[in-house]
Amino acid sequence: MLNQDFKVYEETNRKGQTIFRVKRTRLGVILQSFDEDYANKIANSLNLDPWFFDRNQTRADRIAAFK
Repeated sequence: MLNQDFKVYEETNRKGQTIFRVKRTRLGVILQSFDEDYANKIANSLNLDPWFFDRNQTRADRIAAFK
């Protein structure tokens, strides 16, 4: 199920650099990046699967990632 809860916003940080923030309604900033393509990729993934960040977080998966 595709939803549109996660959106990318272009903003400027205190140093004057352009950053892209992935935000969700009522939850605030989920991720911020200097790369617009990466921010869009994460927003699209989260719109497809709201639990995208929690996938592959079992102990076995974390151990396998460091081998």
